[in-house]
Amino acid sequence: MYLKSLHIHGFKSFADKTYLEFAEGVTGIVGPNGCGKSNVVDAIRWVLGETSAKALRGGEMADVIFNGAEKRKALGMAEVTLTLADCEEALKTEHNEVSVTRRVYRDGKSEYLINGTRCRLRDIGDLFMDTGIGRSSYSIMEQGKIDMLLSAKPEDRRQVFEEAAGITKSKKEKKDALRKLEYTEGNLLRVSDVLAEQERRINSLKRQVSKARRYQALSNDVGILDTHLSHREFTQLSGQRHELTVSLTSLERERASIEADMPEREKAVVEARDLAQALDAQLSGLRQRLSDKTGAINAAENRIAFNNERKAELAERLSQNENEISETAERLAQQKESLDQAQLALVELEKRILEQETHFKEREQDAKKFISERQVIEAQLRKTRAEANATQSIIASSQAKIESALSQMEGNRERLKQIEDEAERLQGENAKAIAERDEICKQLEEHQKRVPDLESARERAEREFQECRGSLDAARKEASVLHRELTQKSSRLDVLRQLISSGEGLQKGTQAVLKGLNDPDLIKPGVKGVLGSHLKVPDAYAISVEAALGVHLQAVLVRDDELANSIIERLTEHKKGEAALLPESFLPASTGSQMEALPEFASAWALDVVEVAPNLMGLMERLLSKVLIVPNRDVAFALREGYSDLTFVTECGEILSAEGLLRGGSSGGQKDSLLVRQNEIQTLEGQVQEIQTDEAAAKRKIEELEARVKELREEVEASKDKLQRHKVEESTLNGQLTLANREAEAAATKVANNKWEHEELIGREKTASDSRSAMENELARARERLTALEDDDRKLQKQVGEIQDREASAQEQLNEARTALAVEKQARDSAAREQAPMTSRINELTELNHRRENEIGSSRSRIAQGDEENIKLAEEVAAYRQEVSEVSEELSRADGSRAHLKQLIDEAEQQFTEIRQKQSRVSNQIGKEEVSATKLDLRLEHLENSVLERHQIELQSFRPDYHVLMSCIADRKQAEKRGGRRNTEVELEDEGSAETAEEVEKIEVADVVEALAAEDQEIPEVEGEIEITEEGPDWEFVEAIVADLKRRLDSMGPVNLDAIEEYDELEERHTFTKNQHDDLVNSKTQLLEIIERINIESERLFAETFNAVAKNFKSMFKRLFGEKATADLILQDVDNPLECGIEVIAKPPGKKLQSISLMSGGERSMTAVALLFSIYMVKPSPFCVLDELDAPLDESNIGRFLKVLDAFIDQSQFIIVTHSKRTMERADVMYGVTMEEFGVSKPVGMRLTSEADALRGKDQPKSAAQKAALKLDA
Repeated sequence: MYLKSLHIHGFKSFADKTYLEFAEGVTGIVGPNGCGKSNVVDAIRWVLGETSAKALRGGEMADVIFNGAEKRKALGMAEVTLTLADCEEALKTEHNEVSVTRRVYRDGKSEYLINGTRCRLRDIGDLFMDTGIGRSSYSIMEQGKIDMLLSAKPEDRRQVFEEAAGITKSKKEKKDALRKLEYTEGNLLRVSDVLAEQERRINSLKRQVSKARRYQALSNDVGILDTHLSHREFTQLSGQRHELTVSLTSLERERASIEADMPEREKAVVEARDLAQALDAQLSGLRQRLSDKTGAINAAENRIAFNNERKAELAERLSQNENEISETAERLAQQKESLDQAQLALVELEKRILEQETHFKEREQDAKKFISERQVIEAQLRKTRAEANATQSIIASSQAKIESALSQMEGNRERLKQIEDEAERLQGENAKAIAERDEICKQLEEHQKRVPDLESARERAEREFQECRGSLDAARKEASVLHRELTQKSSRLDVLRQLISSGEGLQKGTQAVLKGLNDPDLIKPGVKGVLGSHLKVPDAYAISVEAALGVHLQAVLVRDDELANSIIERLTEHKKGEAALLPESFLPASTGSQMEALPEFASAWALDVVEVAPNLMGLMERLLSKVLIVPNRDVAFALREGYSDLTFVTECGEILSAEGLLRGGSSGGQKDSLLVRQNEIQTLEGQVQEIQTDEAAAKRKIEELEARVKELREEVEASKDKLQRHKVEESTLNGQLTLANREAEAAATKVANNKWEHEELIGREKTASDSRSAMENELARARERLTALEDDDRKLQKQVGEIQDREASAQEQLNEARTALAVEKQARDSAAREQAPMTSRINELTELNHRRENEIGSSRSRIAQGDEENIKLAEEVAAYRQEVSEVSEELSRADGSRAHLKQLIDEAEQQFTEIRQKQSRVSNQIGKEEVSATKLDLRLEHLENSVLERHQIELQSFRPDYHVLMSCIADRKQAEKRGGRRNTEVELEDEGSAETAEEVEKIEVADVVEALAAEDQEIPEVEGEIEITEEGPDWEFVEAIVADLKRRLDSMGPVNLDAIEEYDELEERHTFTKNQHDDLVNSKTQLLEIIERINIESERLFAETFNAVAKNFKSMFKRLFGEKATADLILQDVDNPLECGIEVIAKPPGKKLQSISLMSGGERSMTAVALLFSIYMVKPSPFCVLDELDAPLDESNIGRFLKVLDAFIDQSQFIIVTHSKRTMERADVMYGVTMEEFGVSKPVGMRLTSEADALRGKDQPKSAAQKAALKLDA
């Protein structure tokens, strides 16, 4: 894989669309400072996902958009596209080329694309992860990255090594897994709390389900008996309804007979009325005709008057048009005469133009001839002057060489004198350098004696720092324990609050009321919560008080009785269940009665242990004033003899009522107590507040210890700095000693150089003297040639002057001819333009006459039409007057017929009224009987609705099953004989029964078998053995047993039928939650396994890569600095290789081991080069971008750098930003970045491999440079 191209538009200084194509090999980017070279590197880094504006040398991300220049406006968007080729294997993709695009807009919006498809920044990071390519990988070494790589903390250097080891993706996966693990543990804690609460709720619902199923069994018998009884009553009422139907049928026949006679009577009345209406219509038509004719006469007379007025107007306009035609004819004749004169003048002008054009062409030929002669002579003159200039250059060059030789000879003599004086001075400098070296050796010995004391002080400070840090870790661990406990308590508190707010454990209707039914905005403000939420009872008595209050605990407090009535109506209408409501206006007032003395062995009066608001105190007195809490049943039994009017409640919730009813038992699970849950919430709130206080104290302790640790860390750093400064001073002295030795050696070298230079200057002086005479001879010959050329120049100039005079005369004549020709053409054009308006005016006048003549003919025609229309209108007016007279006579005759017809209508209406009164009497009788039928229908409807509401059965479609009825009657009779028990029922009134529904059924069957066995009866086979007597069922018994069963159903108290459905739903939710719990446990186990596997694999890969890089670093450092140089990479904590820092140790030859920060810029750059290429030897990046990496290097180090670079060219592609000429020479393709326009960067490309070389090596390219050159040629 390699970097193929880079498209830049609007990024920093690249305002225009810029395309850079990179070859395989070395691509150089050069240019002066500030021209935008580093912006190319920033563009690569930015498109790979850099999100720090500071890293891109900006304040915010919008700073990368071109901000305008003197002649350019700012752009609104920056876009960079980077294209990679041969990506299938490296990126695990099916595409050979992958392009990555990034855009940013001034409004802050960003876009990322891969191969033109939108993606996320994370997708780009995942694509290049572990490939060595990325915004912060080792493939891009921009300015300052060298110092950052070496000066960074040991922990921060890990990133480069992790990228090389290919574990960056694994670390990301581990981080995601840890985050998921933390989320899973939190969910597991919450699910466990919900699961426990659901189990408690299931145990509580089992009792209610058992009671609901017993209720359903009784309801089933009631349904069978009640439906058959209702069907019997329905049949009787239906018979009565049939008799009324027969009577109504007879009356309907009589009414039908009357109604049959009525149409004839009514028809006579209608026919008389129709005749009257027809006559009225005739009269109306005659009146309308009279009106229409009168209107037509008026319209005709108005039209005649209008035509007369129009005729006068047309006559006047006809006279005016005839006068205008005569005037226009005169003007037309004048225009035609002027046009003929203008055409004659135009013909004369055309003749003069032809004569002038002929004269102009003759003058033009003479001018061209003189110009040609002048150009020939001027060419000879330029040639002569060029040769003279060349001769003058030779003369000047020879003179300069002679002067240079004389100057050099003089300089050599002065330098010989300086060298002789310098020899004596160098001897003195050598002696001084030796004395300085001895002084430095003495100072170095004194420094080395103080090192042990500084080491001891540093160790003491580090010990104290480690002790304080241990205390800090312990405090953090304690705070972590408190935080975990706080999380658990808070989670439990949230779950309980959610259960309270959702009404968990309450009846379905109560939950619906608390949620506001179908109109929360109206209902919720008036709902004050259930009664239990307003009570506060100690935990020891919570179960007792809740058992004593029973269903009253779920009573909902509402604002007033009006709201209560509305809620009951909504519950009934929408079948939302049942609910107990307690309007505040119904609350009884407190009597303030004193409780009796507490009996011996009793625990407390129930009223004494309840804390409640004053407005509810009266209610509590009525509910709990006769309730005594005792430890157990034995105490209750003992006290009942002396307090028979009291209700006893044990501390475990068992009740012994004043009537002697004992209720108790256990379902096997923890009781789901509303009051206990409220108390637990209050307890948890206190615990949470206490833990929060402890956690805050722990945090303050941590802050104090952190401050102390910071102080101790500063002391340790200070002692280290002091020791380091001492070592730096010692190193400085060593450097000074080395420098003194070098200065002594340099002085000796200077003496030798002085001697060699003396001999060299003597030889130069001899050579300069010999060349001087040869140059003087050449100068004389050049001066002779220059004189001859100057004579030829003067002759040619004279000839040019003569030719120019003749050319000027010819040109003047030519200009005069051109002027005359132009004047004649202008006159011709002016005459032609004057003819056009004349022609146009003639046409206008002609057309105007035609229009006026047409208008005269039209006016005469319209006058004739008006006369004809007036004659016709006069004839119509006479006819209309005759018709008006006839219609008036006919209207008088019709009025007489109308009076006779009215008398006939009155007689027919009298007869019709009599027969209608007879019909009314029959209808009244029918109405009375229909009322009776309606009453029966209402009773039937009420009966049907009642049965439909109670048993969901329609009586009309109901078919009695007497076999089932007789079986049910027989069962009830047998149950009556056994003392009121049925073979399918167990009357367990104790709500605290622990048996499940299945257990209850088993007990019921067993009880029936035992009862029959005790009476020596056989167990009857009901099916097929019941006979129906002739008299039918005993309906009196049925009525009595139905009333008895209904009473017994009512005596069972509130029954939560929804408990069965709720139990099934809760059991389903419990199963779902249990599965979620198991899934979370499995997920936690899998995440732990994944983290462990990632740790093992990452540690293995990192160790292999680190060892290989460390080995390569040692050899590469020696290759760059020499065999005596040493370097190494060391892990700070070998036992924790995935988190510990990495120390870089470097010792150039001739120097002691020292901190990297004390190395020179060149040494630091070479060390970074060694580290970079050591990583490349293990995992080469597809391409490498180096931004002025060679800037601090001298010539020798640049040579070493280039030798190392050559070894990696075949493995990776290099893009180098440089100012070094030697580095430029190594490039295969060069891009120069310029700023022709201030503030706008533009590239200029250049291929550095010649075409001939490319063609010779085209068949078999050996190096990456040759491959790159061939590609660029292609």
